[in-house]
Order: sequence, then structure tokens, then C-alpha cells
Amino acid sequence: MKRILFVLIATITLTSCTPKNGFVNTEKLIKEYKGTIAVEAEMKAKSEKEQKSLELLIANFQAKVAEYQKNERKMSPQNRAQKQQELGSEQQMLQQKQQQMQYQVQNEGQEAIKKIAEKVNDFIQDYGKKNDYQMIFGTVDLNGAVMYGDKKTDLTEIVLNAMNDAYKKDDSSDKEEVKEDKKEEVKETSTDKTTETKKEEPKK
Repeated sequence: MKRILFVLIATITLTSCTPKNGFVNTEKLIKEYKGTIAVEAEMKAKSEKEQKSLELLIANFQAKVAEYQKNERKMSPQNRAQKQQELGSEQQMLQQKQQQMQYQVQNEGQEAIKKIAEKVNDFIQDYGKKNDYQMIFGTVDLNGAVMYGDKKTDLTEIVLNAMNDAYKKDDSSDKEEVKEDKKEEVKETSTDKTTETKKEEPKK
């Protein structure tokens, strides 16, 4: 009886000391994280807005070129040379603007991805500490530290759901703060108007 009890205690002790490990597909986490989707949508909208602005400038330039070609024969050599120089300078400016826009979009995209990756890493570390994991490995499809992992140790969906729930709460809090700020602005504006009205009232 004592021996059975000793074996049982030893088994429980060994089980409790067994390292708790898991792994996550980091590519899936970053791709399906709602924060990533929101940033991608925001950057796409910004890029499209800047592209439309550039297209208007290009259309305006093309109209100037067409106008010049129409009146070229009527112009004096001096005016023709001056106009060609102006159009050349404007074309160069448009090319530089397009390059700057492409560089800015690329740079902002890389910076946004870097911030999201850092946020995901921080979340996984925090999740591991709170849930008593000794190690959480990261893998990207066929690449990474995990060549094989039991489905029971795959934390990808669990962590992804937790991350998206946290994002929803943060997003709701941000929206509430914006609403409160707007309410305060409206109150301050109303108070200022009331004060001005009182000051403008003539004395009886």
C-alpha cells in the first residue's frame, strides 16, 4: 500500500514538472491578426489617395504637352525653347514625386510590419508567462524551429483568437476616447458661445 502511494505521488510530481511547450505559426498570426488587416486597409487607402493626386498632376502635364504641340509651329524659336525647358522641368518633377511616393509607401509598409511583428512577439511572450509555458516555438509553414508538432501543442488559433479579442477591446476603447474627446470639444464650444452671447448683451 505504501509503495503504491509512493509511486502515485512520484507520478503526480513528475507530471507537474513536465515542461509545458507549444508552437505557433507566426506567418498565420501576423497575416490574420486584425491589427494587420486594419493597417493594410489604411495604407491601401492612403496609397490610392496619393496615386489619384499624382494622376491628376500627370493629366494636367499631358494637357500642357498637347497644347504645346498644337501651337508649336506658331511659336517663335525663343518661346519654343523656353516652353520645352518648362515642360522638361515639370516632367522631371513628376518623376521625382512618383519615386518619392513609392519610397514612402514602401518605407511606411516596412515600418508597420516591423511594429506588428514586435506586437505579436510581445503578446506571445506575455501569453506564455501567464499560461505557464516553458517554451513557445515559432514556425513559418515548412520553415522554422518546429519540424513536427502534435496538434495539441499547436497554439496558433488560440493565440490568434486571444490577440484579435485584445485588439477589439483596444479598438473599442480608442473609439470611446475619441467620442469623449468630441463631447468635451462640443461642451467647450457651447460654453464659449454662451459666454460670448452674455458679453454681447447690452446693459439695460
